[in-house]
Amino acid sequence: MGNHTRSLGANRVRTLLAVLAFTPGEVVSVDLLMEELATDQDSKNPKNALQANMRRLRTSLEDMTGVPGNLLVRTSANSYLLDLPRDAVDAHRFDDLATRGSALLHDSPHEAAQLLDEALRLWRGQALADVAGGLTCIAHANRLAGRRLGALEDLYEARLRIGREAAVVSALEQLACEHPERERMSELLMLALYRVGRQGDALAVFQRVRAWLNTELGLEPRKRMRRIQEAILMQDPAIDAGMVFADR
Repeated sequence: MGNHTRSLGANRVRTLLAVLAFTPGEVVSVDLLMEELATDQDSKNPKNALQANMRRLRTSLEDMTGVPGNLLVRTSANSYLLDLPRDAVDAHRFDDLATRGSALLHDSPHEAAQLLDEALRLWRGQALADVAGGLTCIAHANRLAGRRLGALEDLYEARLRIGREAAVVSALEQLACEHPERERMSELLMLALYRVGRQGDALAVFQRVRAWLNTELGLEPRKRMRRIQEAILMQDPAIDAGMVFADR
């Protein structure tokens, strides 16, 4: 996300922008910024190195936007601040759109699908893929990756709610195989497969996930997945009526 950072040159400059963009409009301490840079450089004077890279960041941003760099990145009492609105950062726009879409899943699945699709279109590859920061960057990258998977689950549930099973089967099959730990993904796949007439494949998904959970975690599938399996075995009409979403 945030593909403009690719024109910023040195990785240390991209790292600074990433950390500041996590909380636009809020101050970020010099100590935190130096910690993030420490993973990418060996400097006898980290504060001077930070200041040098901050100058490069300001110059790069000014070249990209035409706005003076010292107005975009402000200095404040041993800290720095990225003076941009929250919705100027793709990660925050994604978060906001995904949250709104998720809230509408039950009552307005069509609108939910539109918002979630808009949120996911902001992604342009792995989060912070071109940033080699420290613990703060790693934590945010991991959170965003999990948030993206949750938004995908919400999107596919919205599409199942409006009867678009055939459109989501292929994507769900791939994601469920890649993420066996996310039971909800496999539950959605089971529903989609059953609704397109692939009952045997839907039941096979349950067995695959159950085996993985038993082997890797010593657990059984959660109650909701077991309910879906039972409904498929009985060919319960409630699967098509949407009852299976009730205890999400």
